[in-house]
Amino acid sequence: MGFGEDVEAVDGFQGMTVRVSVHMKKESNLLIGEHGNNLFALEHILKKYIRAKTAEEDVKFTLDINDYRMKKMEDLKQDVKTAAKNVRLYKKEVPLRPMSSFERRIVHLLLAEYPDITTESIGDEPQRRVIIKPYP
Repeated sequence: MGFGEDVEAVDGFQGMTVRVSVHMKKESNLLIGEHGNNLFALEHILKKYIRAKTAEEDVKFTLDINDYRMKKMEDLKQDVKTAAKNVRLYKKEVPLRPMSSFERRIVHLLLAEYPDITTESIGDEPQRRVIIKPYP
């Protein structure tokens, strides 16, 4: 792609998922794009390519550039913890920002272990969001 020596790829397995992490010294914003849109599109293309080459339909593959995704997940976890704390404290529901289905799934999974909190996805794409509520 013309990035030359600025790219370092690290691959590894996490469970049954192949994780490719690319570290770049410059120009990473081109590959990540606004709100990660280019990163997600590039990952989608790479998944299609890998599936075509391996004839494996259930390829689990993630691409991360300069730990963008990892940082986003940490930010999301922190936001969810803060929102859950507010729900517990004030006993009122807290709507989260609109997010992707993957992010919503993470929120539901993170809060599933809280017996006094429930979650619900509402709205239509692209404004679909999670509402965190006290358990009735």
